Amino acid sequence: MNVFKVFHVGIFTKLLLSFLIVMIPIYGISIYIIQSAENNTREELSQSVASKVHFYISSFENEMERIIRINKELIFNDDFQKIRTIAAELDDYTRIQTILNVKEKLNLLKTSSLYVQNVKVYIPSLDRGIFANSYDNHIPEDELYALKMSGSSGSKITYWKKSLFLSEVYPDPFQKLPLTIALGVDLSSKKLQDTLNQIVDKAGAGASFINLKQKWSFSDGKSDFILPELRKFFDNPAINGRTSYQGSLNINGMDYLITFEYSKLLSTYLAVYIPEDNVLGPLDKYRKLLWLLSILSTVVVVAFSYWIFQLIHRPLKRLVTSFRKVEKGDLQVEIDHHYSDEFKYLYGQFNAMVSQLNKLIGEVYEEHIRSQEAELKQLQSQINPHFLYNSFFILQGLVQMHDVQTAERLVQHLGDYFKFITRTSAETVSLEQEVSHSKAYTEIQSLRFSRQITVEWEELPDLFHKLPVPRLILQPIIENAYVHGLEDKVADGTLTVRFEAADEALRIKVEDNGENISEEGLAELQHNLRSHVLGKESTGLLNVHRRLKLRYGESYGLTVDRGAAGGLLVVLHLSTRGVDQVE
Repeated sequence: MNVFKVFHVGIFTKLLLSFLIVMIPIYGISIYIIQSAENNTREELSQSVASKVHFYISSFENEMERIIRINKELIFNDDFQKIRTIAAELDDYTRIQTILNVKEKLNLLKTSSLYVQNVKVYIPSLDRGIFANSYDNHIPEDELYALKMSGSSGSKITYWKKSLFLSEVYPDPFQKLPLTIALGVDLSSKKLQDTLNQIVDKAGAGASFINLKQKWSFSDGKSDFILPELRKFFDNPAINGRTSYQGSLNINGMDYLITFEYSKLLSTYLAVYIPEDNVLGPLDKYRKLLWLLSILSTVVVVAFSYWIFQLIHRPLKRLVTSFRKVEKGDLQVEIDHHYSDEFKYLYGQFNAMVSQLNKLIGEVYEEHIRSQEAELKQLQSQINPHFLYNSFFILQGLVQMHDVQTAERLVQHLGDYFKFITRTSAETVSLEQEVSHSKAYTEIQSLRFSRQITVEWEELPDLFHKLPVPRLILQPIIENAYVHGLEDKVADGTLTVRFEAADEALRIKVEDNGENISEEGLAELQHNLRSHVLGKESTGLLNVHRRLKLRYGESYGLTVDRGAAGGLLVVLHLSTRGVDQVE
């Protein structure tokens, strides 16, 4: 069931990915077009705003520079010189005429520029002021103070009572001499606001003059709530000191496009701020439509993919379910299909395959049985001639020494040995019989190697006496230990046989302390057992290994390793699960 779920998800995922692979490039191109349009619009707007800011700051700076130049010229005009130096020495007529001339020149300055609202001059020697717009001669103390101090700030433009004015004083405050004249030009707030309004006319946008030295700002009056955040923005060390800038700034959760340019003459910034939503709003609408289209397209793709998936899912599910039954060994599966489509052909081929597979499995199984029987018979017929000769030579020696009792025991063991070897009627024997035959073999070998090899047999647990096992699975292992491990042992040779019970399994361990097996030879033998390769010295081991796997499955058979005594350790893994006992 889990395998089918993986298959189920895999088919649906592949269908979905196939449609998405087609859609993603189209979607990507759409995103690219909208993003390019947004970037182009932003760039064009930025260039347009930057051009306007540069034009207006340049125009305003030129106009202020002209007014400042006129102010300086007026300071040193003859009438101004008289009024500030020898006004007390002039007669009344000349003084009045001089004041009228000064007033006329102030009026000319006022009418020379739309930015000028009023022009006034303060004469300390007369302790009075002269105005271009009126005959009033009184200047308020706070205004007079601002007029006198404006020159010391280093900026030609000064902010006072929400208005701006240009000032010129003589002598320069830095000379620390008594003031003789102060000239102030009041700038028209309305004209300045009209000028700022002309820079940008978009909703929510605004423009402002900002002076960091005197900490004042003058705006168009449309978005004054932005000014505190804007002043903080200019106080940033990364921004302060730049002559121009364009970038984004988030104010109260809204992104603004900020553009400014600095006037060195006026020590003032002209800043323009435009809400990005007002500029990119139409593009944002298209972006939202694209997202909506993307969601709808995704829903359609998923629904269409699922419909196609269901269209092929049911026939595939039947086919996969049938394959699972075949995996579990059910070879009687047959699928019927009533529609003339591709699945009818697949089902027909599946039915033919299962039928052919059933036939081949029967043939292979019979072949395995015949092969097993042939191998068993071959093993039974492989009576080692050296073992036979040595046994008769030992018997001859015993007879010559008149050791009748030992000779009789040897004959008995030989009889049991050859009786078991030559009996072919049963394919399986009880483990007790197999162990008894192997003990007879070790008894015969003990007469030959009585002083060289000691054999230790652990008692077979009663539970496994009647356990059915294939014939000749233990004696070939013991014979292999004698022939390849202990035959060259002059003394102190040991051979032990132990039994270990596990969960539904039995392990028989045969270990010797021979010294003939090298690490390379051990590795080769392990490889041969894993790959069923017939080694030149392991025919008996491989034969037993094959027959155990054929009977019990791939988890059983033989394993070999280096034993604790230094020789070869062979472990037979037998299954005790679901096997009837031999009577």
